[in-house]
Amino acid sequence: MEEMLDETEPASPPPRVALSPWPLLAMLVAACLCWFGFQGWQLQREHRNLLEIRASSEVPLEQARKRRAQLESIMARTYELAQKGNPRAALILQELARRGVTINPAPATGTPPGAPAPVPPK
Repeated sequence: MEEMLDETEPASPPPRVALSPWPLLAMLVAACLCWFGFQGWQLQREHRNLLEIRASSEVPLEQARKRRAQLESIMARTYELAQKGNPRAALILQELARRGVTINPAPATGTPPGAPAPVPPK
């Protein structure tokens, strides 16, 4: 009968081998380094793209600034003509006022909106 008990008893599990944490830690560190490297590369690529976009938009912005300065100059001269009694200039000013356009009678001596402030000389 004892022979039957020995055969039906489960075998004792093999002894557990202790796992070293160093290979797992090395894999974690390598994964973090890869992740940070990829993120740095992405940021650099996006920064380069933004610089290209900014450089390509400089020409249209400069043209817009020139057009705005021309328009302000025309508006100031039209205002001067209206003040001197020119009926057509007064009609233009009335139409612009009706449409919500305000005219600054004095030409702007500062920088236009959106333009960088001038750097004072040293």
